[in-house]
Amino acid sequence: MFPSLRAIYRHRRRLAIFVVPWVVGLGIGVPLLWHQIGANAREPQIRNREETLSQGYDILGRALDRLGRDALFLADLQSRFGETTTRLAPLSAEIFQSFAASSPDYDQVRWLDNDGNERLRVNRRSGAEPVVVSSEQLQNKADQPYFRDTIPLPLNGLYFSALELNIDNGVVEVPHLPTLRVASPVFRNGTKQGIIVINYRATRLLERLKRLDRSVELYLMNQAGYWLQGPNADANWGWQLGASTPGPAEAEMLRAIGNGERGLFGSRGGVWNYRRFQPVASLLATGEVAERRAAGADLYLLARDSATAINDQETRGKLILGAVAAILAMVALAVTGRLANGMEAEAEWARQMEDTNKTLRDTNEKLSVTQRELARAERLSSLGLMVAGVAHEMNTPLGSAALVLSKAAKDLRLFKERLAAGLRRSDLDLYIADSDVSLDLVRDAIHRCTALVQRFKQVAVDRATLERRDIDLAAFIPDADPRLRKWDASAGVSLTVNVPDDLAITTYPGPFAQVLSNLLNNSLLHAFDAGKPGMIIIDVRRMGEQVLIEFTDNGRGINETDIQKIFEPFFSTARHSGGTGLGLHIVHQIVTEVLGGSITVESPPGDRARGTRFIIRLPRVAPARAET
Repeated sequence: MFPSLRAIYRHRRRLAIFVVPWVVGLGIGVPLLWHQIGANAREPQIRNREETLSQGYDILGRALDRLGRDALFLADLQSRFGETTTRLAPLSAEIFQSFAASSPDYDQVRWLDNDGNERLRVNRRSGAEPVVVSSEQLQNKADQPYFRDTIPLPLNGLYFSALELNIDNGVVEVPHLPTLRVASPVFRNGTKQGIIVINYRATRLLERLKRLDRSVELYLMNQAGYWLQGPNADANWGWQLGASTPGPAEAEMLRAIGNGERGLFGSRGGVWNYRRFQPVASLLATGEVAERRAAGADLYLLARDSATAINDQETRGKLILGAVAAILAMVALAVTGRLANGMEAEAEWARQMEDTNKTLRDTNEKLSVTQRELARAERLSSLGLMVAGVAHEMNTPLGSAALVLSKAAKDLRLFKERLAAGLRRSDLDLYIADSDVSLDLVRDAIHRCTALVQRFKQVAVDRATLERRDIDLAAFIPDADPRLRKWDASAGVSLTVNVPDDLAITTYPGPFAQVLSNLLNNSLLHAFDAGKPGMIIIDVRRMGEQVLIEFTDNGRGINETDIQKIFEPFFSTARHSGGTGLGLHIVHQIVTEVLGGSITVESPPGDRARGTRFIIRLPRVAPARAET
């Protein structure tokens, strides 16, 4: 604990650098921090409010982006299947009913023609089933703002109304029903066929915003300074419930916000964070929406925390500061005594660490070279299997063609003999008929061989290049590995592949095929005991904007210790059988770094055979950065 005088003299400067901050911090810093702790305690509150604002902004954005996409989708459906005459097509009514049933928040779904006449309206209230309104109840809405502002919009244009209480026959509906209208024009063969209008009930959306964080109060204000969801529930929807202007506090807040997109300001009500929300701004940025019109649809999200929360934070901060200061003083006394002796040995440790780091760098470089060589060997082995598979596939049509040609040659000899002996019309007809059949068989065999060669050429190009293209999974997966197209069940292992017929993705075929081939090799090498039956299942299905691939076997499974290291390089439980320990590591690297997806592995614990499942999630469109 007590250093020698020689060590103190040698390291006096470094000791001074250590001791002086302790003296300054404890003697000067602690009193200053004590007085400033109140202000400092508010910083996490600001961050907490900003996080709550971001959550609320994301919820609003996802909800209204989905609403905008639904309106564009319904307009597109109406343009494809809707009628262009005055008679209502039953298909349109079915589509509108199904669409209204798809969301509990859609109150009304309507189609208005170019004159503002309702051609079709579906009502859905209070969770009831969607009902098609009779033609006698349809109205003309040409004087409504949502019609006037939507009808001039181009294809893929969107109109968003302000969020307000629904009005029924000129009176605010009770109980109050917050409603937002979104509309989009309908075009058919370049000709405008009217507009689609959706009434969106925002009650659940507002309740979700209110319940985000109990420590932060999250409110919603429109562009005019009226509360939609404010501190005082009686002041909500004031412009519709009798208030001619916003209150003084609200006017002050609106002036503080100005035209800013986000920020922080103080008022008599406390310190607020705010953020401006513009519906479907993200859809405009991505080009999904050509033009947006919004009649006062922009909103302000405002967040504040209560005085109780701030005081609690300040009290905790001061208690923590006092405890930390006392602990630091005691630690400083103990550490200072040991520091000089520790500095004496530091130089030697630094030299040893430098030598160790150099050795590790050399070893890591050699390891990287070995890993690249083994990965190359894995790819060449996979290509060799593919060549063998294609040769096996071509053997059948070529053999059939050879047999047919042999028979055609024999028929030709017989025809010559009959020609020399005196040809009959029936002999000529029989020879022509047999020749036609033989030529068709040979032609089919050659076409099959040509198709196999084309597929092999495409697979070879995919394996040799990193080029992103569209692939149909139902056609691609059997070509990913020759064993998937012609499975050999003689070893007792069966294979089942379930792929939807109409599922296409944009990805990198070569790396994707290598993932499937490596998983197949892994199951055949590790999962099953020799001579025992088994089963491999490959399931592919959609999951929104992703594709889910489950590769399952019912083999012996993986124990809890090994499953934690299954994707590490050079980890193998079958190295005596030729395993390199790189197969699953390469799979993980390709899925996460090239294909832009994720992969997990499951193997339920237990002593019995429980099997293994690899779960791969891939985006429908692989990231473009993988092409570099």
